[in-house]
Amino acid sequence: MTENEAQELAKKFLAAQFLKSLITVNSNQLTTRDNLQVYQLEGQIAMRSQGMVDRFVISKSAITYSFNIEIEARHGKVLNYEVR
Repeated sequence: MTENEAQELAKKFLAAQFLKSLITVNSNQLTTRDNLQVYQLEGQIAMRSQGMVDRFVISKSAITYSFNIEIEARHGKVLNYEVR
């Protein structure tokens, strides 16, 4: 799996978890852990509120979260992710 493929997989995975979000990958690093090659990606997720009432009460600006995601490079499996 290439670095670009890992980034696209991470974006698709996170987009499925956080609908209508804008996902930006800021860093991508290939490491070896327990005899596995693992891509470690970090970035930002920008989301707008989905609630009807929130649309009138909360400003239109997006709420931004940071994320980390680990993808096994050979098979393209998501091993772990964290959003904060």
